[in-house]
Amino acid sequence: MIRVGDSLQIKIEKGARYIIDTLYDNGFEAYIVGGCVRDSLMGKMPKDWDIATNALPNEVQSIFDKTIPTGIKHGTVTVVHENINYEVTTYRLDGEYLDMRHPREVTFSKNIIEDLSRRDFTINAMAYNDRVGLVDEFGGVHDISKKTIKCVGDPNKRFNEDALRIIRAVRFSSKLGFDIDEETLSSMKRNSNNIERISFERINCEIEEIIRNDVSFLNLFYALGITDYIFDSNKMVFDNYNFNKSAIGDSFYEPEYEMALKRAMLYEDVKENQVISSMKRLKYSNKDILNTVGIHKVLNEKYDVIDNLSNSFSYGEKKLLKDEEKSLKIEIKNILRDASDIKLAKFAIYSKFMKKKSNPCVCFSVFDDIIEKGECFSISQLDINGRILIENGFKNGITIGNVLNRLLDYVIENPEFNSRDKLVLLSKNII
Repeated sequence: MIRVGDSLQIKIEKGARYIIDTLYDNGFEAYIVGGCVRDSLMGKMPKDWDIATNALPNEVQSIFDKTIPTGIKHGTVTVVHENINYEVTTYRLDGEYLDMRHPREVTFSKNIIEDLSRRDFTINAMAYNDRVGLVDEFGGVHDISKKTIKCVGDPNKRFNEDALRIIRAVRFSSKLGFDIDEETLSSMKRNSNNIERISFERINCEIEEIIRNDVSFLNLFYALGITDYIFDSNKMVFDNYNFNKSAIGDSFYEPEYEMALKRAMLYEDVKENQVISSMKRLKYSNKDILNTVGIHKVLNEKYDVIDNLSNSFSYGEKKLLKDEEKSLKIEIKNILRDASDIKLAKFAIYSKFMKKKSNPCVCFSVFDDIIEKGECFSISQLDINGRILIENGFKNGITIGNVLNRLLDYVIENPEFNSRDKLVLLSKNII
């Protein structure tokens, strides 16, 4: 973490430095701006290197061999250097915002301070190059040192230009672990109704980042009075449970399932049909909804042995009795049966242990044993199929599916019966 008064020098990535130097060689000025300056000052590696310049878009295009007019109307040209894209944007001033997203007009400027003055938060309103050093007109360094999220200038103006900045403040707070400045937070509360003018697609992107960073920061939504509007429920649980990737295992880990697990837990007290409705409203994909609901079902359904293990604060180090292990296998197989895939089933089981802050090692040992031995938990694994049933006198149709499902029920509890001859005999006693 930087300290006010330190000698500040940033190591600019070579491609960004090449672009800045080239612009200077052609009579212009240029700086790295925004998040890359903030992250560099905090000792973090920036993901992107955005550049601001007093060169006009057509001048940038004439200087560099390969460019893409990605946002030419708003002054942004993408410069491609050594197969890496860099956004180069002309200094600008934004006119009046009509829809809390787009300014009526954009005026290009020759002044870096004017360009920085239109940005959202002080920690994002800094610029740097090796010639001039750090440009920090609005106190970004001070606010980083104080771990504070604060608007540039009048927060009421900032949040009426773009109300999404209200949620972005929460996102940056969750990402950096910073508090929100008192005046900024008061303005967020005062202007929170403006969120209703922002598309759910844009809201979704910010919420996903908050969930990824630290779910507990969503509790600010309650303070802002926007939880019910955004999630269509006031029963959300915004606890940040500690996810242990190693507990899942590398061969089972999928980032999309980690996110589904976290979503399922924040929707824990919400009924399934409301979860689906809420996620559709927030423009989640059908796959995201399916995965989240799959974990949500297991989290809310009663499984005696799994629940007892997850309630154990001996962290699951106990030895299972023979009957306990058999019952646990049955519960796990039923979860595997209902899940859309094996990996999702493991994440669903883990949700119960995350909530209780306990260790799933015994449960996962049995889970892994089921998978490794290829024990039956789906119709496709039965040593019998519809064709064989028809050959043994069953009529084609819905009856076949019902019989196979009932056979699977029996085999899940009695795995030794998963052989063709035994299943044929058993099928004749089902109807």
